[in-house]
Amino acid sequence: MKLPKILLGLAVWSASIATAYYMGLQVTSESSTVEAPGSDRSVTNQTSIDFTDQSESEAPLEVATSFFDDSKLNLEDAIGEFDRLTEEQTRDLLAQAFALPETDFRRSRFIRELLVQLAETAPEDALAMAAGIESLRESEEARISILEVWAENDPLATLEWARLALVSEPLRAQRSQLVAIYEGYAKNNPQAAFAAALQLPNESSFEQRIKSRALEEILEEQISSGGLLEAKIQVELLEEGPIKSALLNELVDEWASHDPVGAAAYVESLGENATDRMKTNLLSEWAESDPAAAAAWLDNSDFEENTLSQASSAIIREWTRYDMAASAEWLNTQPASPALDRAVISYTYQAAQEDPANAITWAESIENDSMRNRMMQHVAGNWKAEDPEAFQTYLDSSEFDEKQLERLQNAQPIQMGRRRGRP
Repeated sequence: MKLPKILLGLAVWSASIATAYYMGLQVTSESSTVEAPGSDRSVTNQTSIDFTDQSESEAPLEVATSFFDDSKLNLEDAIGEFDRLTEEQTRDLLAQAFALPETDFRRSRFIRELLVQLAETAPEDALAMAAGIESLRESEEARISILEVWAENDPLATLEWARLALVSEPLRAQRSQLVAIYEGYAKNNPQAAFAAALQLPNESSFEQRIKSRALEEILEEQISSGGLLEAKIQVELLEEGPIKSALLNELVDEWASHDPVGAAAYVESLGENATDRMKTNLLSEWAESDPAAAAAWLDNSDFEENTLSQASSAIIREWTRYDMAASAEWLNTQPASPALDRAVISYTYQAAQEDPANAITWAESIENDSMRNRMMQHVAGNWKAEDPEAFQTYLDSSEFDEKQLERLQNAQPIQMGRRRGRP
């Protein structure tokens, strides 16, 4: 098991930046005592006085507690009060939440959100309570959420905890929790989090996956919070190698989700150094917001066959959600190629629900024999169920052999499920 090397890397890095980190804290602390203009006492003196009205401090507890009284309070409303609870109140509510029956579907969410709140002041206690959650999956999800909060508030302490506490964890749990720590760290200081993750060892494939995933999550957080330029510079300054290549792909992917035109200009500026993976990431993200523009960019770029297949399929999959006619028109402009089979299949699946007579024609154009036969059967099933007379007319006028006719006549409708993550 290679984790001890990873944890050793955490320890070495922690020691190397601890001085600078705490110097930064000291500067922050000193600045907080500077007197405000026109004031005769410092901010520190002001905050040492308790102005909280007791009734106000009890109000959020009363609201959150009413959650337990025959569902008088909506779950989201109760959770909305958690950030106003004191630590003692949070612990009291946790005791009540753990006492809820496991059949209560709100129980796990309520406990997890309370543990996240407790993590603000007592993260190690929150982790200990998370270990007591009966469901292993829910326990891990709670630990991940707690570690993100802890790392956001005190990354050095969290990394030190990880060095000692994760040794006996299963590999998958080790990876998810370490990545959570770096995600939390990146929320306040992505540059420092990035520098820290770079120090992680990467001798084994397991170590490489942790390091790459941590760096990718940091980049995502940094870019989403407006630090695109800093993220770009950090990646470009890295030595050439697998880590840099992976992060360039991630950079383009995240950039394209916010600004596909800018990401496209960056990819073009790389010239021959722009990989097909970068282009595919760009087009996949671009297609979600403007598939027509993504298709136009693909038409003016050179791709290998496999990459063209993935990119065109991603574009059609998104485009058909908004405009069947325009997506079909674009497909018709493309030269026949096995690389377009996946895109044609994506179109055919969607068309089968709306216009099976048209969809069967698209299915016939698929280059790959097995894919073509399978898609024709799928579309035939839909058409037969929707308009059996028109479907039979199609079969009667076809030139299929007896075996093909039998397959189409016995075809079943496509079972079209909702795409995950899509409305």
